[in-house]
Amino acid sequence: MIKAGIALIGFGTIGSGVVKILQEQSETIKNRCGVLLDLKYVIDKDWDTPRNIKINCAKKSSDYKEAIEDKEVDIIIELVGGTTFSYQLIKEALESNKNIVTANKALLAEKGRELFELARKKEKSIGFEASVCGGIPIIRTIFDALAGDKITSIYGIVNGTTNYILTKMSEENLGFSQALKQAQKLGFAEADPSLDINGHDAAHKISILAQLAFNTPIQFKDVYFEGIDEIHLEDIQNARELGYVVKLLAIAKLDPDNSVEVRVNPTLVPIDNQLASVRNEFNAVLLESEYLGNSMYFGRGAGSLPTATAVVSDLIDIARTLNQGITFTKYIPFNSYPVKSIGDIESRYYLRFNVLDKTGVLSKISGVFGNNNISIASVIQKERSKTDYVPLIMTTHTASEKNIIKALDEIKKFDFTKHRGVMLRIME
Repeated sequence: MIKAGIALIGFGTIGSGVVKILQEQSETIKNRCGVLLDLKYVIDKDWDTPRNIKINCAKKSSDYKEAIEDKEVDIIIELVGGTTFSYQLIKEALESNKNIVTANKALLAEKGRELFELARKKEKSIGFEASVCGGIPIIRTIFDALAGDKITSIYGIVNGTTNYILTKMSEENLGFSQALKQAQKLGFAEADPSLDINGHDAAHKISILAQLAFNTPIQFKDVYFEGIDEIHLEDIQNARELGYVVKLLAIAKLDPDNSVEVRVNPTLVPIDNQLASVRNEFNAVLLESEYLGNSMYFGRGAGSLPTATAVVSDLIDIARTLNQGITFTKYIPFNSYPVKSIGDIESRYYLRFNVLDKTGVLSKISGVFGNNNISIASVIQKERSKTDYVPLIMTTHTASEKNIIKALDEIKKFDFTKHRGVMLRIME
């Protein structure tokens, strides 16, 4: 029987879930996996806040060094969050020959390479299944199930807050602010949801997935991201009329020239695509690989117990290796692919202009597109409204983003346009 000493640092929402699973399922884990996970410490700086779980046997402490210095502790679970203290904590733990389990996507996206190199040097493991999409085993799938395959693209709905908001805007015609308030009321959005809304959270996650899938180092500063705070209900309704649903997609693609695209942006997803049916707070990841083809992974991407299940799965994996001299980091960057700038990508586009309803407008816009090597796929002009301006909706065939941006800047200068056109990318 393998016995692993565990110290949990960070007794918040996810930490409470981990304690619950370890205390309630210890016999099941022991019988099913041949591993005894011995929770020796639960460490947190705040012991005044009431929790919904009682700690049975583990020692409660506020000093993380107590666990790091204990030679009977084999695995440190870092659930503190942030990138400053957590970095120091994990680095100290690795230097003290502890294995690590973390759910810290921001830290791994920004400083993961350094920590993985230290783990290899110290011959220790870092488990991070919980860092992306909570209870969906997407990291295990990429690293284990598809180890012999070549992943060529990842399309993910990896943030439950934004997916909930877009679902309500699409299905109930709620405005952005209304949908956000509803998400906050139900606990699907934080009091300060900015990291979710602006795409930052999803960018951390797709950075991690891209590095695993393509085995190449990616600096977070090279990951382009947009959020949903400037999405208008009008464009969601127009997209539906065109046969699309608007989703905040995290995208990573290995292009034929051996460069990679890594980005997050609102995207028009075809209504018959599997991702279009992912509603509310749920997450999903669509992988395309050379041998398996398309495969989709769906589930709850956040929350105490879904994320805690991923933490415990990493604990079991690492515990099984303790007596075998085996370690795993799940990140081996043997490639060195450049990351494309957003201007160099190619996509189809949805465009909306507010223009004066007069002769010659469409021909002038079409002329600008032609001069910038942009082919128009469809045009819809809405009937006259109460104002002199009418919406003109266009979709394009595949075009270079830099050409689209140049065309929008040129069209903005015409006296018949009210403001710069709205641009959304279309999933192909």
